[in-house]
Amino acid sequence: MRFLKKFIPVVVFILTTGNAFSQKYVDVAKLYYGNSALNKFENSDSSTRIKELGLEITLPILINETDAILTGLIYERIETKLFETDPPTTVSVLGLRAGLSKRHSEKWSGTYVVIPKLASDFDQIGSKDFQLGIIALLKYAQRENKSYKLGIYYNSELFGPFIVPLLGVYYLSPNKKFETNLTLPFLADINYKLHQRLNIGVNFNGQIRSYHLNNVSATNQPGYMVKATNELFSYLKFNLTESLSIQTRLGYSIGRSFRVYDEGDKISFGSVLIKVGDDRQQLNTDFSDGFIYQATLLYRFITD
Repeated sequence: MRFLKKFIPVVVFILTTGNAFSQKYVDVAKLYYGNSALNKFENSDSSTRIKELGLEITLPILINETDAILTGLIYERIETKLFETDPPTTVSVLGLRAGLSKRHSEKWSGTYVVIPKLASDFDQIGSKDFQLGIIALLKYAQRENKSYKLGIYYNSELFGPFIVPLLGVYYLSPNKKFETNLTLPFLADINYKLHQRLNIGVNFNGQIRSYHLNNVSATNQPGYMVKATNELFSYLKFNLTESLSIQTRLGYSIGRSFRVYDEGDKISFGSVLIKVGDDRQQLNTDFSDGFIYQATLLYRFITD
């Protein structure tokens, strides 16, 4: 109870500075599991599934009336075949979030986060496993139920520096049933509250991440895998309580790939749909797009 007495005012502060001119909640904890249908490798009878498990936790710490420190933890585990004849490979991400939420004025606020993380098969831990991500996001509250977002994302991916501009909008209808939350090009969510206990929605998730591989079977040398996905979901969200919900999602991947490269095979610069100096040689074979099934347990702190 002591923790909650300290934590609740901090969350209320975050909600009245950042998203929070219109978005009256913070997702404090998220646990998800996903599995795919069988995906066939190109020009092969071999196939594989993709199993994913993830956890995200956010814990803010109040500094003063306009500033708060943002802390958190991210964990991700993926299991799939990278080569037709190999057993499944497991790669994971373990990272921290550390940043600042600041109210610049009545209309403007900002979120600035650093994300140091390890991303690899974790057979051995070394400097190649380490990556550093940075997010800077400004938010402008046009009115109580509508705000805009503008920012930039950077990560020291294993294939080279990766920089993406971010553009978004949040809107909540006057009756609080229709909600749109976009942070493009990575995330988009549109949902409608059918009942107090049920929401229906569609969701887009775009992602590019790299993971260090201590040994690639095709070369017996270190390398890395790049996961690139564009996933479109429809979902039902069952609201067990005001804060706790379960989301069941059925989706389909578009242009999905899990490509393996030699450790020293890099590009000069990357962004969404842009790769400068990319003459890398892919070591494995792509497998097909397919259906994805996912379940998420979400704890959300709500003030309104």
